[in-house]
Amino acid sequence: MKIIDQTPFFNNETGEISFLDRGKAMLKYGASWFKEVEAQKQVLTVLDNVLDRNYTLLRNVSPPGLEASFPFILVGPAGVFVMYVTPLTGIFRAKGDQWGTIARNTFKNEKPNLLTRTERMARALQVFLQRQGYPAITTVDAILLCSNPSVHVDSIRPIIRVVMRDALERFAISIMQARVVFSPESVQDVIERILNPPKPTPPQPAETPAAAGPETLASAQAEDPYVPAFVLPESQAPAWSNEPAPLPISGTQTRSQVPRIKGLNKKQRAFLIVLFVILCLLITAFLFLVIKDQWSFLLSLLP
Repeated sequence: MKIIDQTPFFNNETGEISFLDRGKAMLKYGASWFKEVEAQKQVLTVLDNVLDRNYTLLRNVSPPGLEASFPFILVGPAGVFVMYVTPLTGIFRAKGDQWGTIARNTFKNEKPNLLTRTERMARALQVFLQRQGYPAITTVDAILLCSNPSVHVDSIRPIIRVVMRDALERFAISIMQARVVFSPESVQDVIERILNPPKPTPPQPAETPAAAGPETLASAQAEDPYVPAFVLPESQAPAWSNEPAPLPISGTQTRSQVPRIKGLNKKQRAFLIVLFVILCLLITAFLFLVIKDQWSFLLSLLP
């Protein structure tokens, strides 16, 4: 299996993430980020032992324009798969689009919902490829992979496929034995469209003479070149069935009504507060020592 790894802070030479980079990554992506990266390495070993060189795994890639990181994107003759790897332990239930824990026969919803998160990643990639005019992409399969052997998921018709640790090898074998839908050329084309999508060129307006009559205008309109839907502006492009059309912002809408980008989460704010408190304590201790030395010096001058 070929691997294209774009994990942030990942050193390709050593194959590891330095201690300093771990702190930077946890501050930027959250405390659970490094655990998920380590879980990916465990699953990656199993997939690499089963899948051949006809399959390519894109790890932690961010396709231009999507502004989201995809843990695993597997592209091969059997199709395109978006996989989310979780290091969770315990007993969970996946029923429909509900994801939660089971304790004493009581179901409790868990956040984030890994089922809907993985499903939305797959749909986003599907629409991303369809808007490039790629007709061969009819569906992108969403898979939730569990890396820890101690986890158990009670699956009751979930919206995506859930694969536990002891079933990873069988899952990879099923992909190898699946029906071929992509040729080797199509596989490389899909990979290239994910990593380096073509930039759409705006259509050139047709020049019509000022004194042209109705017949001339009709013939000019008939000779206009065909423009694919994915290069048109959002207001003219047809709405995809999987994505609702965005609502335009009216002129009377205030700035407070426009959605804002989320800032730091609770863990990151708490980490910054702890750093600030430590800095204040250090400054206070330093000032105390300076004042103490000055006071001792003044007392020594007194008779």
